[in-house]
Amino acid sequence: MLQPWLLLLLSLPPRPSSLRVRAWRRLKTLGAVALKSGAYLLPFSPDRYEQFQWLAQEVQKDRGEATLLKVDRVENMKEPEVVRLFHEARNADYASLTDRYRKLGSAKRPRAAEELARLARELDRLADIDFFEAPGRQQALRAREAAERRVTGLPKVGARPAGRLDLEALQGRRWATRPRPHVDRIASAWLIKRFLDPAAEFVFAAADELPPDAIPFDMAGVEFGHQGDHCTFETLLHRSGLRDRRLAAIAEIVHEADVRDGKFQREEARGLDLVLRGLLAAIKDDHEALAQGLTLFDGLYSTIGERP
Repeated sequence: MLQPWLLLLLSLPPRPSSLRVRAWRRLKTLGAVALKSGAYLLPFSPDRYEQFQWLAQEVQKDRGEATLLKVDRVENMKEPEVVRLFHEARNADYASLTDRYRKLGSAKRPRAAEELARLARELDRLADIDFFEAPGRQQALRAREAAERRVTGLPKVGARPAGRLDLEALQGRRWATRPRPHVDRIASAWLIKRFLDPAAEFVFAAADELPPDAIPFDMAGVEFGHQGDHCTFETLLHRSGLRDRRLAAIAEIVHEADVRDGKFQREEARGLDLVLRGLLAAIKDDHEALAQGLTLFDGLYSTIGERP
């Protein structure tokens, strides 16, 4: 089945010049690529269609011209050639991020941890517009791992998190993570709530705004985060000592959806990623999105359990 596309044709007036800047920033944020001057492309989805509509209306309000088309194919280009345009754009973005990770110093450098957290947020945002899983992502992930080891002293790739959790000490606690939770954060919260701390409460905060009594997870430089080649869900699962084949299967799916390194080749990962992206697009309140995500993982756990 052919991938449908959204094609936005823009003709911007010379003034106000701020319109060109706003349009360029919006196109970059959406992950659009330029076919030629004034012609921008995105893979079709209802949400992206709406975003392009808003941009077109803004351009028209400032006396520019904008035409939005949904097309089944791009003439004179095969689909792999179009996908290659997105790969090239995202590879350039990942290369820039990789370079910044490599320049990040050790924990002795002032504000290194804050910069690490900032880069993590940018990597998350970049993943949101990496529609076709550009190869450059893996290099950026390796650079992130190396930077985390320099800044926080995390173990090397392949190392297993040491030390069994004291579950009694974790009961009835507040757990904190970054806003706009996606696959690993929602999965980790589900594991905490369903298996580690049934009375857990969750808060969403930036790294420099964490409540002092909260246990941070899936944040740069914290105990319950990415460790070596483990995503946060895997870290918590291994540290908990839980032995459950369904949890082990979910760990592989979450790893593949979050890290995208091809380690487990779980076909469910892509679907889980898309469903959760849709959930976040539809629900703006993080607590509500988390509640829906917990129910989704309840279903996933039950479905995996029904398999022969």
